[in-house]
Amino acid sequence: MVDLKAKVTLKQKGEEAYISVKQLMVTLRWTASVDLDLMAFYEAKDGTKGGVFSDNFPGGNLGSLNQFPYIQLSGDEGVGATGGDNQEVIRITKLDDLATVYICTLNYTDASEKRDSSFSEYDGGITVIDDRGESVAVPLNSQQAGQVAIIAKIDNTSPMGAKLINENKIIDLGTFVNTIPGANLLVN
Repeated sequence: MVDLKAKVTLKQKGEEAYISVKQLMVTLRWTASVDLDLMAFYEAKDGTKGGVFSDNFPGGNLGSLNQFPYIQLSGDEGVGATGGDNQEVIRITKLDDLATVYICTLNYTDASEKRDSSFSEYDGGITVIDDRGESVAVPLNSQQAGQVAIIAKIDNTSPMGAKLINENKIIDLGTFVNTIPGANLLVN
């Protein structure tokens, strides 16, 4: 299992922790021989929906930290199901205008073959680090089989502040596209 090295670990689905909303760095790490793709899909407070995901997908966009939605993806690792010290990073510099952000990973290896598998087999997980260096980890430990893992959700709708919620929900690509705000961009 990849060591996520965090101050707090949300091990169970539904666990949550308040997080700083100034700047966030979300790192997906895994060593298994599988091509996982880190993605962020959002719904803004004004209803706008979108996503930041690899430009290896049609319509993919690595995003920008200097313009809305202030989310940027580092790139695509593990291409060709390469094992090793794989990591992909999403940086978020401003959450003010966003109501929700879903941190997801697509198992490209299995999705391209229309095969479901359990993400718990891939020793992965995310670590979220805020601008103060505080960290929260969410391991990919769901036993469900599918092609997409909704790892965590950032809920920024409360006046108390943003919450990071362990979702660890595994679904097929069709359900993902039809239920997560902005995910329809992945297949358009």
